Amino acid sequence: MNSMKHTLFFLLLSTCAAVSAQQHITRAGHVHFFSSTPLEDIEADTHQMSAILDLSNEQAVGFAFQVPILSFHFEKALMEEHFNESYLESEQFPRATFEGIIENWDALPDNGDWSDVAASGMLTIHGIQRERMIQGQMRMNGDSWEIQAAFDVLTADHDIKIPKMVQKQIADRIAVTVEAQLTPR
Repeated sequence: MNSMKHTLFFLLLSTCAAVSAQQHITRAGHVHFFSSTPLEDIEADTHQMSAILDLSNEQAVGFAFQVPILSFHFEKALMEEHFNESYLESEQFPRATFEGIIENWDALPDNGDWSDVAASGMLTIHGIQRERMIQGQMRMNGDSWEIQAAFDVLTADHDIKIPKMVQKQIADRIAVTVEAQLTPR
């Protein structure tokens, strides 16, 4: 099932040019996450988020993104190693994805102002899918759509095990921010 979802995502990203004016994409979106505890703050970034906004159906505007887990970089190499090998098991679960629709698309103005939006769909991290409603903002900037969102991910929701010896150093609620500019295809 997972490989089928990833195949569908990649097919969506590589759809023929006939609908290109109705799709906006990026391959350089920014994702940041932050874990804060009294003992330690942990954060990482990637600029390798791929995303697509499919405007071909105004009644159900599709939005999907994927993030290669190995693309996250940390201040300390040991944190990055533990993140990939012990917590996210990046070789077994190489990407995080979201596939859904923009809920209130019809109310979104294209005048350049930021507007609140909600995307509902499936967030998959560490091979575990969870239905999510992610709040964010969008705006039209020239011929591109800019998006930004901030949401939390609970490690327990995605079966991410934190060893007891480091539980006080890693929060069970991870703050995630996403920013991207999607240009016409």
